[in-house]
Amino acid sequence: MGTISFRFKIALLISATLSSLILFMFSPFFNFTNITVTGNVQIETEEILTRAKLDYSTNFFLFSPNQVRQNIMENHYIDRVMFRRVFPNTLIITIQERFLSGYIKFLEGVYLYIDEQGRVLDVRPYRGEDLPIITGLRFSQFHLGQPLEVDYPDTFNTVVIYAQLLNQHNLVEYVSQMDVSNPSNTRIRIYNIEVQLGDTQNAHEKILTLKEIIQVWSDFRIERGVLSLQEIAHQYIFLRI
Repeated sequence: MGTISFRFKIALLISATLSSLILFMFSPFFNFTNITVTGNVQIETEEILTRAKLDYSTNFFLFSPNQVRQNIMENHYIDRVMFRRVFPNTLIITIQERFLSGYIKFLEGVYLYIDEQGRVLDVRPYRGEDLPIITGLRFSQFHLGQPLEVDYPDTFNTVVIYAQLLNQHNLVEYVSQMDVSNPSNTRIRIYNIEVQLGDTQNAHEKILTLKEIIQVWSDFRIERGVLSLQEIAHQYIFLRI
């Protein structure tokens, strides 16, 4: 009888301890008092926090990252959202953004803005950004946050490949136009120079060569002409002024 009573007391003690611990875990002591956002360049911290729908009553242990991530990623400029909880009451939100690579005419005065994956991030008037206008794509519909659905996939793939390379080598700001109406002879315009890139074969080497030429462009006082990089594999470059 004494043994049963002792075990019962132990069980009650354990139960009371666990209950107290649970109540303490869900008490205001563990509510987030410090929420910080890192990695954002284009998007204001206040907008991210508003979309997150977090406040200082959110508990450290009850935090649900999936719903908060979904809320934040309603902004199409956001590519990834990561969270790190720092005990006992800090939440760090790390943002990875998407960046614009060009724009496509949609209606008179209205453009689709795309990233380097060809994903439509925005629909709005042109605001003077240093971005190329992309021509030669045919499409009948689009969905915000999704890659543009074009009639001829080859043209779209060409845009994606060259947009990624131009971004990678920080050349987007120099390019005013990209024409992919003929994917076997892609053309971009830099200042008053038409650069003929041909198809996407050896695309990386072509963009590296273009980067080297741009660095010495002013030394030759070239103001207009045609630069052919179509046969870069054979080291053939032709400049007509």
